[in-house]
Amino acid sequence: AAAAAAAAAAGPVPDPGSSVLIERSAAVVWVCVPPQRVDAVAMYGASLLTIPPGVDGKASLEEVKRRVAGADGPAPNSAEANVPYLRSDHFLVRFLIARQWNVDKACVMLKDHYRWLADSKMTALLQDSFPEEEVIKRYYPQAYHGLDKKGRPVYIERPGAIDMRRLLQGTTSERLIEYVSASCETQIRRRLPGASLTRGEVVDKSLNIVDLDGLGFQMVTHNTARRVLKEVVAVFQNHYPECAGRTIIINAPKVFSIAWSFVKPMLDDKTVAKISIFGTDKAAYSEALLELVDADQLPALFGGRCLCDGHDKLSCMRSAKGPWADPEVQHILDTVPLEHIMTPEGCRALHEKHEHDSKGKSGKEESSQEVPAPSEGVEEASALEGFLAKEVAEKESEEAGVVEPTVVADEDGDGEEARDIAVGLPEIPSSTRGNRGIPSAELQCAEMEATLLEEENRQHEEVHMSTLTEWVNEFNTLTVEIGRLVIERAQGYYDSRSLWHQVVQEYAQKRDELDQTNLRLEESVKDLSKAETAFTAPSRDSPGWLSDGDWALLAPLPEESASCEEKVVSPTWKLMQGDPRLLRTLRLSALGDVVASLQWRRDMGKVELEAKSRELDESRRRFEQEDESHTACNWNCSVKRAAPFYEKRRMHETKVDAQLSVLHSLERRLQQARSAVAALEIKEGLHKGTPTVLTRSRSRQSDEMSLQSFEIKGGEPAQDEFRDEFMSCCGSDVGEDRSP
Repeated sequence: AAAAAAAAAAGPVPDPGSSVLIERSAAVVWVCVPPQRVDAVAMYGASLLTIPPGVDGKASLEEVKRRVAGADGPAPNSAEANVPYLRSDHFLVRFLIARQWNVDKACVMLKDHYRWLADSKMTALLQDSFPEEEVIKRYYPQAYHGLDKKGRPVYIERPGAIDMRRLLQGTTSERLIEYVSASCETQIRRRLPGASLTRGEVVDKSLNIVDLDGLGFQMVTHNTARRVLKEVVAVFQNHYPECAGRTIIINAPKVFSIAWSFVKPMLDDKTVAKISIFGTDKAAYSEALLELVDADQLPALFGGRCLCDGHDKLSCMRSAKGPWADPEVQHILDTVPLEHIMTPEGCRALHEKHEHDSKGKSGKEESSQEVPAPSEGVEEASALEGFLAKEVAEKESEEAGVVEPTVVADEDGDGEEARDIAVGLPEIPSSTRGNRGIPSAELQCAEMEATLLEEENRQHEEVHMSTLTEWVNEFNTLTVEIGRLVIERAQGYYDSRSLWHQVVQEYAQKRDELDQTNLRLEESVKDLSKAETAFTAPSRDSPGWLSDGDWALLAPLPEESASCEEKVVSPTWKLMQGDPRLLRTLRLSALGDVVASLQWRRDMGKVELEAKSRELDESRRRFEQEDESHTACNWNCSVKRAAPFYEKRRMHETKVDAQLSVLHSLERRLQQARSAVAALEIKEGLHKGTPTVLTRSRSRQSDEMSLQSFEIKGGEPAQDEFRDEFMSCCGSDVGEDRSP
């Protein structure tokens, strides 16, 4: 009724067939349905709500299409000009949305994008096999893994597991950026179309999971990592707009504040609004992820059920799971034009093929007539009427002074509430109990323990954030005193040195582990020999004979470590008790298994030690090469000038990592305390449900954080950071003279 009243007040409806869109004003969205039309709702969904009031969306799109067909489009006869999708409606609308439907700005962005595709040789990159991909995935774990509940590809990245020093030994920062760029283009041309075919609807966004488990000070303060991160963010923002749906950050330590403060200024507000961030409580972030992804599609590592190889939780990061790997989908992608697939009709190709295969030709004809032409306009009008009703209701609420939760009307159609949750770990509320009873003394003690742990955790977090803020201030001071480019140039030297020292320690650890395994193997072989002699001894007086007690000490069985109740009911234990020779046979067999297991561990240890020895030689060679290149340097050598920076960075790293260790321990204890409180409340009838459900709900309330709590003033990138000027080690930088 509100929509009808608004439409009547707005004046007569435009003539049918005059436009697909679409003029959006504060009160009404006009939608005209021509006889031969594109299904605007199915094509763009909630993207229609991004059109500013008073803007004719169809006219804007037509103007952009006209301009990219000329001077603002790809260069004539270029590889980009031969890809019609790059000038299709679906593709162009992304850039219009990114520039708030400003035609001039969208055309500038598109022109830059076409030029970037040509300059980066994207056609060749898409055919590049990237021989270093194995190294990249090992030290920069990321993968596309299945679909979420909306049919979107699920992208998983684990920055906490990145080893930047080893990564840069196997590739360069330039190749890494090329790899990411090629992956983004593959997303546009293969993964999203493949997801659309599987869903039967246009899918043009992904769900992103960012796992920060293991993220440390060394990574977030690495200069080359900062450079790569800035370039990658620029690629996402400038060349692949409106491709991200939701982003869920999990296992976020407070040291992430340094990285977030650096990245946030480079992101637009819409992107930031789609990000949710969680701490280390797996119950909390698993619940949030399972609301978005089915358990069979979510890796077990994050609370799902998927184990791609059946046993290893990390196997999902190495698998190719998704419709884009399906031969049937690949065939359609190879034979049907992309600009057709990414339409409401084209994305139905796979579903129509399946219907044809199952029902025959007649079934296909019936399927094509399921939606009669006369009712199509009504269905689209109904869909857009939903958008209109929502806007009118919101406007009426504002006029009535009703405050509703802030909703991000993003193009993804998620309608996610913008969360602004208080920083820290709040106390467990007692008001939710109602009047169901008085808590017991045991429950009160458990609540008190949880409250004390929360306060202790808060105090440690304050100290930790203070340490991080000190580093950011010191970083800014040192970069001014020493010179940003000087610090960048010296990164390779200090990386190679620290990696060599680390590998030396790892080699020594592997050597010790192998020595311990050899000692245990030697002892086990002696025990096995002793048992074999005793087993063949015919009588008590024979050499090597052992009593039952000696056998039990020499080769204890798993059943003997079980409780008395388990022994009584175990048929195996009863059988062994009645047959002493069988019992000794089992003991002898167990000793043989121990020897075989230790032999396998010894052999594997030798292989690992040999691999670590080769890595040690290579890391030493690289460091000696770096060191030699600086032996003849003069007073202006970047390594010498940057030494104070890297020494202070090392000292801060030691301090920060120690604080992180304490915080992780506190978080685990706090999670256990909350679980104990939930279990007691269920037991005493103060809450309904199960302890697991209640714990997850409580954990999510306390563990979901505000992004503002990760911001550090002064952590944003400098105006001149990562300039193109990059001279030799002892070269003079503009504004960086260091006269004696």
